[in-house]
Amino acid sequence: MIKRMVVAIALTGTCVSVHAQNIDDALRFSTSSPSGTTRGQSIGSALGALGGEPSSMYVNPASVGFFRTNDFSFTVGLQNINNKGTYLGTTDSDNKFIPLVSNISMIFGGRRKKPDSKWQNFSFGLGLNRTQNYNERTYYTGENKSSSLSLNYYLDAEAAGVTNPDDQLGGEHTIGSLAHTSALAYQTGLISPYLDSNDQPDGSFYSAAQATDRSIFVKQENIINARGGSNEISFAFGANYDDKMYLGGSINIPNITYKHDRTWKETNMNTTPTDLNSFEVTESLKSEGTGINLKIGGIFKPIRSLNLGATFHSPSWMTFTDTYRTDMTTSTKTLGVRTFSSIDTYDGFSDESKYSLRTPWKGVLSATYLFSPSADTRKPTGFLSFDYEYMDYTSMRLRFRNDQSTDKEDSDARNEAIKATYKGVSNIRVGGELKLHVIAFRLGYSLYASPYKNGAIDGKREYYTGGIGYRNRGFYMDLGLVWGNNTRSNQPYVLASNAAPDDHYTTPAAASIKSQSTNVNATFGWKF
Repeated sequence: MIKRMVVAIALTGTCVSVHAQNIDDALRFSTSSPSGTTRGQSIGSALGALGGEPSSMYVNPASVGFFRTNDFSFTVGLQNINNKGTYLGTTDSDNKFIPLVSNISMIFGGRRKKPDSKWQNFSFGLGLNRTQNYNERTYYTGENKSSSLSLNYYLDAEAAGVTNPDDQLGGEHTIGSLAHTSALAYQTGLISPYLDSNDQPDGSFYSAAQATDRSIFVKQENIINARGGSNEISFAFGANYDDKMYLGGSINIPNITYKHDRTWKETNMNTTPTDLNSFEVTESLKSEGTGINLKIGGIFKPIRSLNLGATFHSPSWMTFTDTYRTDMTTSTKTLGVRTFSSIDTYDGFSDESKYSLRTPWKGVLSATYLFSPSADTRKPTGFLSFDYEYMDYTSMRLRFRNDQSTDKEDSDARNEAIKATYKGVSNIRVGGELKLHVIAFRLGYSLYASPYKNGAIDGKREYYTGGIGYRNRGFYMDLGLVWGNNTRSNQPYVLASNAAPDDHYTTPAAASIKSQSTNVNATFGWKF
């Protein structure tokens, strides 16, 4: 039986997160990027008031009411993400390239049932839409003379009151909060206890990275490999009243799979005698979640060439199960090479934790202006479309479901941190299309504002989009490009608060990660 472990300590940065769920997870699973069909992505996903486009139903389900014929499409693509990390004055990079099936949409167009009714048609939509990709690799390295991650391992053991390390760190009575940290370090020789006059542990520890004069000089490397994505199944309904007012709603089922492997390496570079040669610790996490959300919206046409839209997206109510393990290999001059894993403490099982997440609600106001709308397809036509979106990140909530006495306390602590860290934001999306007979040209731009209250953290994301399309005799094909960039911070660890000030050890500055993503997409569709 898989054991469930809820870590009682706060996140000290001893690796990524011993307790797999933290406020960064809430943010990760609450954000999205340009998605839908290639046409939708090519105009920056400014789709809230655009009728006649299948992927508009993922922003405003009222757009389904524009369809009077059936429409089927699927979208495939290639994604490349390049991350450049700068840490302690050193810059390095890594990238990842993957193929994707990002969207499948089916619209069942309706026809007027009663000739004298102003209700023109009732239509339905069904789709699978990939709202976020987590596939990326990140690497950064630097030389640190002020601290080592290994310090946190012995500081955590001291804070937990370990007096019998053989039994409490990897033995039968291992302290649960240390199974992924101090237990690994002790079993591999990375940390050792000081002994009293009777050669018994006295409750204090030291790290093999500390030289005889307690100085530290190590090369540090962080390698992160993330996989997975967020997909949403949508069941949408739209109604057309007098070709003036379109109303709609949808029930949506988000499904998230996120896998994360992080390897932290340290290599001793100190010329002063030091026991450490090197150590590396790898943390493996798998998160799987599913849930439900609702969307309701309307589109009003005050004049033929103008669409005005409004949409409300409820939060997603999701449940997650996480499984995770941690492995360490240490090489010291005294003990040689040793390995140990968290599963060695728990009879070969990975740890498991269950929790629920409520994502932010959204409100979207939209407008689309159509140029020279005409039934004659030989005449140039086009449109400009704009979305304003408000998201309240402070409304995110985590709730642990592990049947532990600390569930409520841990949940409340993280929810307070969410309110203290994040804020409500305004996002904008704008795009346009120029159609010349059967060929269309498109451009777009999306700006997702930084969710952080701290203005020093640059968390905004920008996407520049474009594409070309072909439509003729019920068949259409679109090609598009989405280029995005953002800068984010990655704090490898935070030195525990019980570090001795006389040693002058300090927490390293966060690494800066500059990320660039390039998506090439193609959509093939048929109207019938």
